[in-house]
Amino acid sequence: MFRAGLVAAAAASLLALAGPVAPSTLAQADSVTAAQPGATAQTVTAAQAQRPNILLIMSDDQTTYDLRFMPRTLRLIGRAGVQVTDFLSPHPLCCPARAEVLTGEYAQNNGVRYNEGPLGGWKAFIQAGNARHQIGLWLHRAGYQTGFVGKMLNKYPDSGKPELPGYDHWNPTTLGTYSYFGTHYVNDGHQRQYPQRYVIDINADYTRSYLKEFASHDQPWFLWVSHVAPHNRRPINNTVTGMPPLAAKRYHGLFNDEVPPSLGKASFNEADVSDKPLQPGRTDPARVTWLFQHRIRALQAVDEANAEAVNQLRRLGELDNTIIAYVSDNGFLLGEHRLLGKNLPYEEALRVPFLMRGPGVPAGKVIDQALNMVDITATFLAAAGILREVDSAEGLDGMNMLPVFRGTATAPDTQLIQGGANGEPLREYGWYWRGVTTRDWTYAHWWDGQEELYDNQTDPQQLDNLAGLPACQALLQQMAERLSQLGSCSGGDCRRSFGDPTDTAPCQVPPAPAPGARQRQQ
Repeated sequence: MFRAGLVAAAAASLLALAGPVAPSTLAQADSVTAAQPGATAQTVTAAQAQRPNILLIMSDDQTTYDLRFMPRTLRLIGRAGVQVTDFLSPHPLCCPARAEVLTGEYAQNNGVRYNEGPLGGWKAFIQAGNARHQIGLWLHRAGYQTGFVGKMLNKYPDSGKPELPGYDHWNPTTLGTYSYFGTHYVNDGHQRQYPQRYVIDINADYTRSYLKEFASHDQPWFLWVSHVAPHNRRPINNTVTGMPPLAAKRYHGLFNDEVPPSLGKASFNEADVSDKPLQPGRTDPARVTWLFQHRIRALQAVDEANAEAVNQLRRLGELDNTIIAYVSDNGFLLGEHRLLGKNLPYEEALRVPFLMRGPGVPAGKVIDQALNMVDITATFLAAAGILREVDSAEGLDGMNMLPVFRGTATAPDTQLIQGGANGEPLREYGWYWRGVTTRDWTYAHWWDGQEELYDNQTDPQQLDNLAGLPACQALLQQMAERLSQLGSCSGGDCRRSFGDPTDTAPCQVPPAPAPGARQRQQ
């Protein structure tokens, strides 16, 4: 369902969002979203002033355990709100993940399956008609001040054009995005390069400037700050030496004795990978340790910038009325299954940090339900009071997470996961792999027909692929059927639950654990 052209009715419906009367509290956002008939201009303005500000902060390639080395972020955002321990990047790659947040849709609907090529990157996003189908425009039409700074979709033009409509401040990076120094910014059409400054510090400066400006006006605001850390400067995988991320100079020398948690897993340099589609050679533990230390050093500036943003909001008197969400676009494998990287159907690539605080969000609560990247969009639109209008016109794939945080709703029991590619996988299958994951099972179907099935309870490190066992064929078929339905879903169909699979007992690897929370690897 690519957005090649929005129908006139949908466009008219979105134009009506220019002045909805929003709910006065987020507790009302679950059900109250429509404008009240006969509202005056003064009524709308007063209601807009009560709606929450929204600050989205995104890192790049961060694992869940990297968050341990960001104490300020954990304290100021996580402990002041919710931490989702089972938050998924269902398309664990830079560009598709960002496109999911922009549109609130999976790749089969927004057209962005990879970072580049005919179905990837900025070009695919624009060709699918998403310029007028994205969160900044929706919120701007609803009376929000809007801004973006940092890493945008891959292959965004070096010219800085076109700009996405609906942003008061449009400031993605262009040249030098992965260099950490010498980065070029669009800077609202007046491009600027910073030869000697660290890219995350520049993002932090822009953030402070935008927050101060936004706070001087009566309207609520939405700001997306997109950091490049801890992404590598050049690809690092099992065959390319690559270059690790750069830390700010003030953090050089930290963590020289830290050992990556991946080294302690049974899945690190997995002894037997003959049951897996990818069968690389073993990784070098010293090299993995070297990479890990560079990564957590680079995240220190992000941790610092997050604290600065929270403290500035407090000084401006805006903190109590601001939703702050922190997430990574995807995870990263550091030697698990002998792999270094992402875009793979394994826990370490799929699961990412997610923290959120703000009005209506419970404080100090841990959520272990499986939520995902497309849910961010629906949640922000619900907080702004416009979810019903946008979802009715556009058919968002994600769900509003606020009721889940408050314990009045549950997440779907089955999540779509998928990865795109160029070359032969694209020609043969259209995807690199696709699958589904539940609390108990993860299933993946690869472009060449190979399949994987893992018992998340008895085998949380995904060591034993059960797809080839005769006893598992009934379960395998059920998971394949769920993939068939979710793989072509759109709108509310993507939020359905299927119930527990049947015929799972023959496929379980004893001893099964006592019933309880999904045993995700931390």
